[in-house]
Amino acid sequence: MATISSIRTKLLEQFPEPQASLMATVFVESHDELIHRAEFNELTAVVKELAGAQQRTEARVEELAEAQGRTEARVEELAEAQGRTEARVEELAEAQRRTEARIEELAEAQMQTTWAVKDLAKQVGGLAGALGGSLEDFACDLIPELLEHHQGMVIASAGPEEIAVAGKPTEFDVVIRGTIDSAPVIILCEVKAAVSASEVRRFLKVVERVRESTPGAEIRAMFFGFRADSQARRAIVSAGAAMVFTRGVMIP
Repeated sequence: MATISSIRTKLLEQFPEPQASLMATVFVESHDELIHRAEFNELTAVVKELAGAQQRTEARVEELAEAQGRTEARVEELAEAQGRTEARVEELAEAQRRTEARIEELAEAQMQTTWAVKDLAKQVGGLAGALGGSLEDFACDLIPELLEHHQGMVIASAGPEEIAVAGKPTEFDVVIRGTIDSAPVIILCEVKAAVSASEVRRFLKVVERVRESTPGAEIRAMFFGFRADSQARRAIVSAGAAMVFTRGVMIP
């Protein structure tokens, strides 16, 4: 760095000593002031930049704080929804438990009914052997009681009956007439000691022809006997018909 002395020495080559000394002093002081001013300007720019960065940081922190507030509100909403879901699940679980208990009760009742029918079938079979009565007679006695019990049917008549099917008289083993909830109902019953699947299909076709010839009437099919093979039982269930056998009762 140049000093006042070195500058004055060079100026003495062209100027008198007082002027050279004054000019050297002015040059050095001006140079120092310029350096300090540049440093100050640079420092001012840095401070401004830091202030701007601080403002941006504070704005970002404010945004993050708002986002955090929204997140906490959403978490609270989700917690409330989870609470409602858990309460609903508990309600459904309780309803399921009640349903299972009801099914158990119905299964027990069905088992008791099955046993009762088996006992009744044994009694009927013994009575038939003792008195020589026909299976159709026992169907006429038993079926109305079962219909009253299972469907609340009010019986008007029960017995063999001849009905015109497509203009041709057709004999039915048992025809039960009555009402269910005040609506007239006719139940056509096929009575066989052993019912096969082919007999089920044949009788259901006859019942369908009766329905076609008597529109508007509620006509249902039923099968009564001592036994039926698995195919026959499936055909009966698939058709929505009723059946009464020694193995159980199925009345829709």
